[in-house]
Amino acid sequence: MPSIRIWTLESDNDAKAVKCLANKLKEYLKLETMSIDTTGRLKPPVRLKDAIRNLLEDEDCVILIIDRDGPIAHHERLQQPNSLINQIKQIVDDRDFADKVFLVEAIQELEAWLLIDCLGIFCYYATKRAQFRENCRSKVSANRPFKRLADRYQKGNTENIVEAEQGGRGAKEYLTEFSERVLRELNPNLTQRNIDREKYQETRSPEVAEHIDINKETLRRNNSLKKLGDVIAQFQ
Repeated sequence: MPSIRIWTLESDNDAKAVKCLANKLKEYLKLETMSIDTTGRLKPPVRLKDAIRNLLEDEDCVILIIDRDGPIAHHERLQQPNSLINQIKQIVDDRDFADKVFLVEAIQELEAWLLIDCLGIFCYYATKRAQFRENCRSKVSANRPFKRLADRYQKGNTENIVEAEQGGRGAKEYLTEFSERVLRELNPNLTQRNIDREKYQETRSPEVAEHIDINKETLRRNNSLKKLGDVIAQFQ
């Protein structure tokens, strides 16, 4: 059985969310005989190359995932010789790791992967209410205001949710705003304090990922997530 390790070098929360999405990709691509596991944040003083070499003793490949923010921040990282992205590129280009180590950048952060399915994100919040716990997608789709809100926020290409300037509004902020609108739509009487408590935060990403539907249409909305599926499929 092929064994793949996905390493989300920057976040333990991302590791849990990516494992969920990777298993959905595996199911969609019909890659039944495959083991996928994840590792979270890189913790110094661990040397990345040594850690990867150790992982490859048990795994068929290692996929390294990092967030790729807007173009300004990305450019600055590339100018730093010892930045994480440059360390990874050196390893990927090393002939010793050819066809064994891959880089997948989550363009506009992991949230852009979640945003391929705004209806699923809506259902994450809706299923917290008893009347939506069964057949949630059908119920939300049948509710005109709910469906209209999900459609309004659904981007055709979620990699295009780009910060205008460093520290500006990107996919994370976009998803947070959408979650606030969803909460108000589900319960117009919610106080701002409750909305602030329940709106999207990075720690919620693994739970949100469970509601994301990966299919031909949704996967077309993010090429970097599709790339993850393409890399995984090589080892079937």
